[in-house]
Amino acid sequence: MKISWQDTRVSLLEAVISRGDRKIGRVIHRAWQMGAVFDGWSECFNFESWQKAMQDEGIDPEFYARRERPLDEPLPWAHIDTGVSDEFLKREYRAAVAAELTPTAASPVATPAGWRDWGWVLRVTP
Repeated sequence: MKISWQDTRVSLLEAVISRGDRKIGRVIHRAWQMGAVFDGWSECFNFESWQKAMQDEGIDPEFYARRERPLDEPLPWAHIDTGVSDEFLKREYRAAVAAELTPTAASPVATPAGWRDWGWVLRVTP
């Protein structure tokens, strides 16, 4: 078995950027001004620069990274047509929280002997 992980500060920053709105653009620009360039490389990552950039721009990372969002809150990327409806995503979210199974497109398959149980996806709450 191989276990790998990444710095939790990187995960926090990824959560802020991925869940953030237009205000995060100012944070990214400010961090860049303070030298954040190759932060994908662990030896170049300087979390303190990102913390300072968020502080300078009045951004609370907890607001973006850790709060539970109501399902009716517009997401920052909602204006992008991904081909997946909001209703589908909400339904999948509710099912994931309930740890319900979602069949893949190919299953379950009815056969003369009954239902085959392959192809199920188990969603678990993070």
